[in-house]
Amino acid sequence: MKRLLLYMVFLLSVMTLNAQNDFEKVSIEILPESELIIGGSTNVNKFDCRFNIDHISKSMIVSFAQQEECFIFNDFELQFLTEGFDCGNKRMNSDFQDLLVAEHYPEIMISVDKVEFISAEYLKAFITVQIAGKENNYELPVQTGNSRFKGKFKMNIRDFGLEPPKKALGLIEVDEMIEVQFDLLTKI
Repeated sequence: MKRLLLYMVFLLSVMTLNAQNDFEKVSIEILPESELIIGGSTNVNKFDCRFNIDHISKSMIVSFAQQEECFIFNDFELQFLTEGFDCGNKRMNSDFQDLLVAEHYPEIMISVDKVEFISAEYLKAFITVQIAGKENNYELPVQTGNSRFKGKFKMNIRDFGLEPPKKALGLIEVDEMIEVQFDLLTKI
């Protein structure tokens, strides 16, 4: 029995190593014309926090494997420093940093786990978003063409354990739903 167990562990580890060898590597560069915007609203008005693309690593090596009509990614992670977002003024920037608990969690991480090809112009991305130490998975349509990836998706900040802030003695309340919009121009 012990010998059988050792053999199974050995076989499983060999299979895992072979599966990892099927991954190919490619260099991807995010160009400065790219945009990432987190938008939200209050009971009074709307706001947009734009990310300064200069704060992101422009070039990265990504491992992927093709399975039928999709790509599986092993390490396609985008790190966004929370200090890289500009909401229009210092007070709103500070409130945004407070909301994201940036003092303890200075980065927003987005991992691209899988991409399914829908048509020549669209694909479906399966991503994991990490904010304030908590992760959630999302599926979203992405428009693609000429090395450009464009889309948007909504998130509930409560899913990350965050509370929508209230300002002016509770008269101004931030909506718990936010929208992430992206327009990434890449070079492979």
